Amino acid sequence: MSATTPETYFGKLGEFPHAAFLESVTHAWEAVGRLTEFVQKLVDEADAPASEAAALRVEEGLVVSEGLLVTEENLKISSVGLLIEAGARVEPGVVIKGPTVLSAGAEVRHGAYLRGGCLIGPGAVVGHATEVKNSAFLNGAHAGHFAYVGDSILGAEANLGAGVKLANLELRTEEEKRTGVVKNIVLRAAGERIDTGLTKFGAVIGDDVEIGCNTVTSPGVLLGPGSWIAPNVTVSKGVYPEGTLIRAPKPSVGRRRF
Repeated sequence: MSATTPETYFGKLGEFPHAAFLESVTHAWEAVGRLTEFVQKLVDEADAPASEAAALRVEEGLVVSEGLLVTEENLKISSVGLLIEAGARVEPGVVIKGPTVLSAGAEVRHGAYLRGGCLIGPGAVVGHATEVKNSAFLNGAHAGHFAYVGDSILGAEANLGAGVKLANLELRTEEEKRTGVVKNIVLRAAGERIDTGLTKFGAVIGDDVEIGCNTVTSPGVLLGPGSWIAPNVTVSKGVYPEGTLIRAPKPSVGRRRF
């Protein structure tokens, strides 16, 4: 189904150095399910000696940045599955779990938390107090301030305003709480019901999408390239075509009483 293929959302994929994670998938979200394995393979096969940096502290499977790190050569910490390519920038106060790859030119700002399975592309920004889990940022994607990005893919030059949340887990039913078995996220596209095969799936955000501050996307959102989402909107689960514009509903205006 063309409405859900990676090519529909990521026209600039040829510029991304690790585009192979999106190859041979029918639906874009399938890449989310295999992202952690792909990132670990990138780390394992990287042409970089095992090394460490004075600005980074490794403790109980976490990498904590205690100072500013701007790499001049590839840095690989195999024990936690971290690869930081030459030219990446990591500010103090960042916490990283592996496997994670920071591409050349990527920037991770103070207070960010990368929870593993993270593939941060060239020129991409993970901003202050932003949490990222099992997600990919293509070239120049930004989540600059107080964002949550879970089990998602951000296209080239996509931008998340301050406080944007890409929710990745649907509300659980009483049965799911009792049994611990969470149902897969199911979508409808072109009238067809599609089981994603994922219990956790945030969003596929196409190239050049702009999302306003404090917006929340429901689990299972696909936004076509060039879409604009106004601030303070909740985007319902579904497939949205290229150039979609979503605004918050206008508040009703009643008669003023004196």
